[in-house]
Amino acid sequence: MSPPQEVPQSDKPFGRGFGNSSAVVLMLLVLQLLAPESTMSLRYDRAAILDGEAWRLLTGQLVHLGWTHCLLNVGGWIVGALLFPKLFARRRFWLEVGAMAIGVGLGLLLLDPKLAHYVGLSGVIYGVLVRGSLPSAGRDWRMTTLLLLIVGRLASQVWVGPGASEEEMIGGAIIVSAHVYGAMMGALLSLGPRVLR
Repeated sequence: MSPPQEVPQSDKPFGRGFGNSSAVVLMLLVLQLLAPESTMSLRYDRAAILDGEAWRLLTGQLVHLGWTHCLLNVGGWIVGALLFPKLFARRRFWLEVGAMAIGVGLGLLLLDPKLAHYVGLSGVIYGVLVRGSLPSAGRDWRMTTLLLLIVGRLASQVWVGPGASEEEMIGGAIIVSAHVYGAMMGALLSLGPRVLR
């Protein structure tokens, strides 16, 4: 009788995906513990970016308005990891997340010139949810439903606006355009040429 063979790491998407998601969760929580200094140093700050601090296009999405805002985004990130363990387990996932974050930052810089400051991971989370659900939409009713819910939520935010109670809960304005840019980046990474994936 031969000894049981260990399953290759590539066949354990949940384990590796959990590691990836845990690293992001830990980073978000540590940065929130270091607030407000971390927030001021890392937030999207239009004037600072135009003055050469380009890293803020990315790091602005790692800091938050407060603990409620941070924990809501941590929850959204964990939901993404549970829904799409294979996506979170991919080595290139970090590049995709980075591309989504930079896409959101550049979108804000180029298309929202009146926005002085921005913080939060929600735009990237929208991107991850679209990136994960779009390839299977039409074949898997659950992914189709999720994608429709995301699109419906975005449409409501664009045309009706975010709820005042939501903004009160997180302690600041919800920047809907960041959600839209994140979702667009997720769609681009799903539908674009293979080199993007």
